[in-house]
Amino acid sequence: MKKLATGLVGLVGLVGLATLLLILSGCTKKPEATKHSSSKESVKTSQTSTNNSKPKVTLTTKELVATIYIESYMAQHSTKDIPTAVNEILKQPEFMITTPLNNTFLANEHIVLVGGDLGTTITITDDKIHVQSYNGNEQFSDKYYSAKELTSKYTTHVDLLKKVVTLSDKHVAERNSLTNEELALSAYVKNYVTTNTEISSFLSEGLSKDFSVGLQDNSYHFSQGTGSSSEEITVSDNRVTCIVHNGATQTDTVNFTKEELSKLFLQYKQQLDNLLSIGKDNYTKFVDSQTTATSSTVDTTKLSEEQTKTWVKNYLLQSGDIDKTTFDEFTSIGTSLDDENCLLLSPRGRSKGNTTNDSSLGYFRINSDGELQKQNLSEVDGYGDWKTVSTTYLGSE
Repeated sequence: MKKLATGLVGLVGLVGLATLLLILSGCTKKPEATKHSSSKESVKTSQTSTNNSKPKVTLTTKELVATIYIESYMAQHSTKDIPTAVNEILKQPEFMITTPLNNTFLANEHIVLVGGDLGTTITITDDKIHVQSYNGNEQFSDKYYSAKELTSKYTTHVDLLKKVVTLSDKHVAERNSLTNEELALSAYVKNYVTTNTEISSFLSEGLSKDFSVGLQDNSYHFSQGTGSSSEEITVSDNRVTCIVHNGATQTDTVNFTKEELSKLFLQYKQQLDNLLSIGKDNYTKFVDSQTTATSSTVDTTKLSEEQTKTWVKNYLLQSGDIDKTTFDEFTSIGTSLDDENCLLLSPRGRSKGNTTNDSSLGYFRINSDGELQKQNLSEVDGYGDWKTVSTTYLGSE
């Protein structure tokens, strides 16, 4: 019995030891599971952190120049609002970013600027940027910036910078090509001269003070005060077509391509613009003179003889039918009735320096509708049809 009891005690001890080992084994595995779970959470947290990080912003050189111009513009106008400053800059009609030298940029390249627009000269070396700003012809500021600080400040305004650069590129492209009206004037000049030397001289002093240009029926009408100097020029697709007047009735057609005119005249773009401004101003004055000379109370079907003479005189002076550079004075205006019972007028005039002889300035009549008409003379028999040249009475002397 004693041996049996001893054996039972030993068996119970073995079972207890085994149970203890199992418990200890379970305890050691639990921390491993906890460690594995913690590792997964760590990876997830790391991924979330990476996904939430902002991408690095890199500005192009032009965009960086745009930031500098905006900074100078805001200083000029005492504003801290970048979007407002950009919206104002986008209204500038000639804003350009150009590169005259390596590492040097111009934002608005003219030192003397119209309308108070700001001009800047920007030099970029490594991360150091030197900016000189001008307001009109006065230096506005002289500052240094860091490319890093500007990039950081404009990280959320990249779309606005792109708009400024796009505007600049548009204006640069326009400067490097000729507009339709510049092409039309180029063709007009080309009909007078051929070589670059002649072109330069003609643009400087070859056009008369009466030079005018106006757009009518999709054609540019050019004149220098005489009928023989007048042309109608149309720009369409790649063709520039000129109707050149030779004498009173004959016309010739001359064609150019845009490429050949651009090749010759692009270097004279500024001179073309200056002359177009003068020509359009003269044309406006001519149109205004016709309007102001009109008397709404005058019935053109019941004009006196003096009124009809005044109308013919003013038409000749304003239309370019006589050469003002050589014309001296009207010597007479004869009147009579033609076969249709219309008042016929035959003005005569004298050229400068001619003290003895005068010459005919054409034949005019006032028809039954009160319109001033001019006769297109035939080279065969001296007669021709009548063309209405003015329906508005020109009553100023």
